[in-house]
Amino acid sequence: MKSLPRSLTFTAIRKVDPPWGDDKNVALVDKPVTAKVEWESDRVNEANALAAIEGELELNASGTSDALSGLDRFLSGVKEKKVYVGYAAVEKITVPLSLKCLDGTKIRGKLFTWINAELGVVVCATKYGKGEAPAAALKAQVEFCG
Repeated sequence: MKSLPRSLTFTAIRKVDPPWGDDKNVALVDKPVTAKVEWESDRVNEANALAAIEGELELNASGTSDALSGLDRFLSGVKEKKVYVGYAAVEKITVPLSLKCLDGTKIRGKLFTWINAELGVVVCATKYGKGEAPAAALKAQVEFCG
């Protein structure tokens, strides 16, 4: 999987200003990633193909990533007193697929899915040094703390 192009995507963002309570807990992003497979032919038995993909590649071939509801469950345990951003992020990937039919023909397709799901919190006022916070946290701080 290392050679596949990846793009970090936020599936949920909530900016929280603890002194102001729920009035200042703003949902900025709620956009889960949905896994899907597209084939070049309609001859594919979708259920069998999805089961094989998930079993062999250990990737999600259906369903959706965490979004705001999952992030809110995570944030319910946060005790930070300063303004912070809670985030849910994934790396979106596209995996080329190929299967061989019983008659010997090959059918190509693509799996659109995600890897490296991450939930986290980044304090807006904190300056993080190199390696002190994940890339997703730093990106969330830059994009959503201002």
